[in-house]
Amino acid sequence: MQTRRAFLKTILGLGAIMLPWSFLPTRFGEAIKTRLGRPPIELLLPPEIKANNKINYEILNRTAMDDIYALTAPEMQGRKAGSVGEAKAAEYLASQLSMLGLRPMGDPNTGFIQAFTIPPVVETRVNGRLTFKSGENRNLRFPSINLLGGLMGEEPQEIILLSAHYDHLGVFEERVYPGANDNASGVGCILDVIRRIIREAEVPKRTIVIAFWSAEEMGFVGSQAFVQSPSFTLNQIHAVLNADSVGNGMVGNFALWGDGKNPAVNAIQQAATKCGASAQLTPRAGHNSDSVSFALQGIPAATLLAQEWLYKNHTPEDSIALIKSEQIYLATEIMYQAVRTLAF
Repeated sequence: MQTRRAFLKTILGLGAIMLPWSFLPTRFGEAIKTRLGRPPIELLLPPEIKANNKINYEILNRTAMDDIYALTAPEMQGRKAGSVGEAKAAEYLASQLSMLGLRPMGDPNTGFIQAFTIPPVVETRVNGRLTFKSGENRNLRFPSINLLGGLMGEEPQEIILLSAHYDHLGVFEERVYPGANDNASGVGCILDVIRRIIREAEVPKRTIVIAFWSAEEMGFVGSQAFVQSPSFTLNQIHAVLNADSVGNGMVGNFALWGDGKNPAVNAIQQAATKCGASAQLTPRAGHNSDSVSFALQGIPAATLLAQEWLYKNHTPEDSIALIKSEQIYLATEIMYQAVRTLAF
């Protein structure tokens, strides 16, 4: 009986690791296999998404709401880091970066992708919100990826980083957690900003890098992985503008997480005022977002979010019905104006 149980555990563990790989590009699969210790099997992976030097101008007509609908579709399965749903979301985002003609800024030889691994987690509820806590076997690791693409400026070594996490909570107790506000809304916002900049065809002075982090819900694992092993030098980053859960609440009523009046905070607050909105520095009350990974490195960083971001947060009700298109429009306008201040 013990031998049979050990066999079943081995098969299940191997399946859990193989399944996400099977949806990921070949060179990423090779990078992950190297980091985990190459298993004694060959994995069949689809062709990678390659960089596209030409802009697909049809893609410039997409909106943030289009992105939110795509990322909350049933096949995305709540985008839990390390899952098939996350891999499908990453494929969608990589295709967007490619069709926008952005330069791949991931790991060498993996295009837009930066590979990292995540430890096992288990679901738990805290004050009615589903969240993750550390699992037991910390030596077991699963593949995950960040995505990075750059719009090159006149000063390619000076970077303004626009970011949002694209992962969420997945499926728990047979219910999908769509994560429309947290954080398909932030991803759509960032994509809309870069689409607008590309439509305007003005070369920025500083390079603008778009970053989509994964495993934020597991403790900012993706952004920390980048900071610990960056695909470009951290001292090139002049400011980080992060969008997280920007799509609900009273229209024009935003919060801002940041440390004092740093350049990222100032740029967002000035932009909010210009747009007739509010973005007040707000106590985090034990919460945070990926901007913290950069703030800890002394890089000016700030996260824009809706003041009422906690409403239905980490519940199955965080669906497209929660999103206000007017709020998304304002969040996009604020981030766009902040980027104009810092990069042009």
